[in-house]
Amino acid sequence: MDSITVEKAKLIETLKTNRRQHRAIFDKAQEKYREAMIVELDRALQEAKEGRPIRRGFTLPVPEDHTADFDTAIEMLEWDTDQEVTLSWREFAQYVQNNWSWAQSFQANSASYLVS
Repeated sequence: MDSITVEKAKLIETLKTNRRQHRAIFDKAQEKYREAMIVELDRALQEAKEGRPIRRGFTLPVPEDHTADFDTAIEMLEWDTDQEVTLSWREFAQYVQNNWSWAQSFQANSASYLVS
């Protein structure tokens, strides 16, 4: 099967649910990232005060926010005048199964802050 026709309202609701979940993960990762960055900056400041070499870069991964991808897909569907929409295999994987091209990177990046 290369494509499927789905009810547009159901697809929009699925995308909104996936968006909320994505944003919650991002927000929590962003919070933990800021906490970790404060620790790193405090450490760098202390090292500078002690006369040690000054670190000018940090290697903390910046949390990824792909909320705009969801917003664009939702808005496109809301502008569409049909009651049903045909999705390709790839679109179904992204919109319904939440398996975007960036999904693995997002999960790994977020996990670096959310896994205890």
